[in-house]
Amino acid sequence: MILVSCKKSEEREVADEAEEILSFPAEPEPEGKSLGKAMKKTSRDIRRLSRALETKDWVEIEMWADELKRGIGQSCVNLYIKNHPGVSGEFVILSDRFYNAANRLTISCNNHDDVAANNEFDKMVKSCDDCHEGYKVVEKDKVK
Repeated sequence: MILVSCKKSEEREVADEAEEILSFPAEPEPEGKSLGKAMKKTSRDIRRLSRALETKDWVEIEMWADELKRGIGQSCVNLYIKNHPGVSGEFVILSDRFYNAANRLTISCNNHDDVAANNEFDKMVKSCDDCHEGYKVVEKDKVK
């Protein structure tokens, strides 16, 4: 399975043990830069989750799904809202769709249900793509 998420179709071979897990720096960064880092980390975690789904590694699947819930909910969504006050209700609905799909993916791990896990993963990716499509258009319009 090739993962296409966040409008990126690239894959990189990186040894998991050599991969650096990014943490947010102690010094505050410009808000746009920290949002960019959070989105980059999320994209990387989605690729890791995709690889875990391919191998049906239930521990890894649950771990990366939980990491993505925290990453999207606590980092990406909150940073976007902070940087763009007055976001629409649609943005909140799309973030809820992602979070709910991640929750259901975690539940499917308990049952080792690979069909349900893959369906929920697809919903997660679709919610990312829908959100990026709608809100990157808004960003481009503001720049004009």
